[in-house]
Amino acid sequence: MTDSSAAPGRHAGQIILSMAVILLATALGYGAMQLPEASGYAKVGPQLMPTLVSIGLLILGFLLLKEAMTGGFHDVDETVHDIKAVETSTDWRAFGWISAGLILNGMLIVPIGFVISGTLLFVLAARGFGGMGSTQYAKNALIGAIIAASTYAFFTYGLGLGLPRGILPF
Repeated sequence: MTDSSAAPGRHAGQIILSMAVILLATALGYGAMQLPEASGYAKVGPQLMPTLVSIGLLILGFLLLKEAMTGGFHDVDETVHDIKAVETSTDWRAFGWISAGLILNGMLIVPIGFVISGTLLFVLAARGFGGMGSTQYAKNALIGAIIAASTYAFFTYGLGLGLPRGILPF
């Protein structure tokens, strides 16, 4: 459905979304420029990942804007009475589990460490995903611990970027 205030073939909501992605990319890029430069010989520092993400978002924003300006996002039905929208209502329980995981991870990553908070995040996210969610907490904790410990080892020992150790001795 085309907004009457937009030009033919242009969708105001999609243009606004595209511009919001471009604005987010610009803000992230500006923030990345404020980070300190790398002091090591490899010149890989804290600016690298935010810069790459901001470039990717900027490209995505301009591609979305191009689509919005040339007929709208393909295969998107914006009708209010779309039957698919009724069939796929928001799963607030899943949203709650995943949000709790993200919030707890942010609060606990420094005091208890990356590995334990990452494991907790994985367990809560697994509980939230997939219909009823996974209630195999021990299995999910083991998988989460393996992923978090591997990530910790890669960044801390491989790249020399210290992630929060927390209460663990390594």
